[in-house]
Amino acid sequence: MEPTPDPTPNPTPEQLYEQAVAHYRAARWPEALEAISALLAQGQSTPDVDALLQDIKFKQRLDRGQPPAASVAPPPRRNGRGPLLGLMGGVALVAALGLGFVATQGRQAATLIGAAQVTQGVAEALPTASALLPTATAAPAAPAQAGAGTLVISAALEQELALGIDNVYLILDASGSMLAPVGERRKIDIAQEALVGLVERLPADVNVALRTYGRQRPDDCGDVELLVPLGPLDRTALVSQIEAIEPVNLSRTPIGSSLAAVPGDLGDAGGETLVLLVSDGEESCDGDPVSVAAQLHAERPNLRVSVVGFDIAPELRERLARIAEAGGGSYYGADDVGQLAAALRDVVTPRFRVLDAAGAEVGAGQVGEQLDLPAGAYTVAVGANPVLLQQPVQVRDGMATTVALRTDQGQLLAEVRRDWRP
Repeated sequence: MEPTPDPTPNPTPEQLYEQAVAHYRAARWPEALEAISALLAQGQSTPDVDALLQDIKFKQRLDRGQPPAASVAPPPRRNGRGPLLGLMGGVALVAALGLGFVATQGRQAATLIGAAQVTQGVAEALPTASALLPTATAAPAAPAQAGAGTLVISAALEQELALGIDNVYLILDASGSMLAPVGERRKIDIAQEALVGLVERLPADVNVALRTYGRQRPDDCGDVELLVPLGPLDRTALVSQIEAIEPVNLSRTPIGSSLAAVPGDLGDAGGETLVLLVSDGEESCDGDPVSVAAQLHAERPNLRVSVVGFDIAPELRERLARIAEAGGGSYYGADDVGQLAAALRDVVTPRFRVLDAAGAEVGAGQVGEQLDLPAGAYTVAVGANPVLLQQPVQVRDGMATTVALRTDQGQLLAEVRRDWRP
């Protein structure tokens, strides 16, 4: 074990860094953390200092038996120099304590980078103290990594649905055909159960509206109602309205006029809006829902129309799918209660794409899923039309890199952290 460095009165940043490295090599984690904290408190922060801080914390976790054990070896040195960035002492202390900082990207995208982010460990090279000196030369790019790691895109359960969506506008088909059975239950009962399950999982800060058609009069194309005006989510009231919908036999399916009412119902509400239509049939009132959906999306680019076709005849699926395509949304088919519940969940679960350094898409999925990727640098793009967040990530060999999404006061945030791949 290396000797403990002698304390130095009023140490310079270079001396503090050398002390931290010496303690690191001797596996004296508290002393190493103390030296790093003193360095950051002086407003000295570089990627190398941050990496050393995270690796020290990582080694502490190893010693506590959290991930698999690993031996402590003297860290290799890296060639090249990195600029010394002067930060406010208070900000530096926050970083040292692992509270992180938030940087906003675009309209509502931000990145929360915390000390839970784990570095490569002993494989990450540490420079000498001279590398801390200011220089006009940019730090060299990290060498290419071999192997593969796992990229996980996650969100807290209560925020997994409607992530990045400000307004959810529901349209539930209550035409006469919804009285038909699927198995031993009526379509309307199955649709209500699935929709209530969705409402119970929507985030509390989303605005919701509910419109329906066909529940009052037979053969009347004007039988269209706004049951719940757009406003803050009131789960109890919204569930009561959904469960009270009862179709009328031989009532019609005015999808086009229902969609045409959306702009008036939204008023001047801003933000991302999802219009979700749940229907078991096509337009039956001479409307043109495809054109209406296209106009909605053109006039409000932040609005998209998605459609869930429930127990739809094969020859009608394409017609409903065209509504979703024109409205900038997606079409989902469902034939039973399980598929319907899954389709509703999928509609309001944002998708992500993973781009490589050249901007080429190398993977995609929904929030809550994971991908195995070659180690390297990537960008995670959440959402589409528009992209809600673009988060740079580094996938490391044998590690799981998690991009944990959440919203805070209308902003979509991402916390990046790493751990051993399960």
